[in-house]
Amino acid sequence: MTHETNPFAFPDLPDEAVVALDQFLEAFYNHFQNHYFDQMHRWYHELHEREHYHDPMPCRPLNDPPF
Repeated sequence: MTHETNPFAFPDLPDEAVVALDQFLEAFYNHFQNHYFDQMHRWYHELHEREHYHDPMPCRPLNDPPF
């Protein structure tokens, strides 16, 4: 049996520290999104294109009745 540590087991912090950390993480996330928007948009657009256009829809045989 392995004992894995929870990476999201947060320690108790003072209210001021929690608010400061929250504001920092939100600002970091916003700056990250703004800076890398083009790359993320391109990645997800290409992923959608690969999944949408390269996955042929299955079709039933022509002589097979629908029911």
